[in-house]
Amino acid sequence: MKNTFSLIAGPAIVGLLLAGCASNEQADATDGQAAEIFTVEDPWIKATEESLDETSDDTMTGAFVHLTNVSGEDQTVVGAKSEIAEVVELHEVIDDGGASVMQEKPGGFPVAAEEAYELNPGEDHIMLMELADEISPGDPVEITLELENGESQTIEFIAKEYVGAQENYGDLDDAEHDH
Repeated sequence: MKNTFSLIAGPAIVGLLLAGCASNEQADATDGQAAEIFTVEDPWIKATEESLDETSDDTMTGAFVHLTNVSGEDQTVVGAKSEIAEVVELHEVIDDGGASVMQEKPGGFPVAAEEAYELNPGEDHIMLMELADEISPGDPVEITLELENGESQTIEFIAKEYVGAQENYGDLDDAEHDH
């Protein structure tokens, strides 16, 4: 009788133990991973000139992407950061008496649930200033979007040459720009 119990119960216990291990592995695989907030399309950053010096406007650049909010909740991008820039701001381009002027966007970028929000040259974009190094075409640059609710999402942008959207940088041209 003892042997019959071992033959029946043994495989059942092993099966339960293996099932428990598989469940733990699945739980471990999702621990620490945030759910995707945005899907991204065409993330790119404007490449800078070959030399960066303190008198050049090339110590700043813009990043652009088309975001779609897949989180199921309204989101607001309130900030951004990148290791390649000392200062990263969310910007908009406004009409200032017939001239396009770039400025920091009050309130950030609101992205409704299941809706798209486009960051394009000459419109809303991410501005990277006081760059640590030049950005050449093809270089990957990571930028982390910071959300109002404390969550974040890092996106890899690919640098490309772009000569359009020559906005007026207004007070950003001044070395005394307030951060």
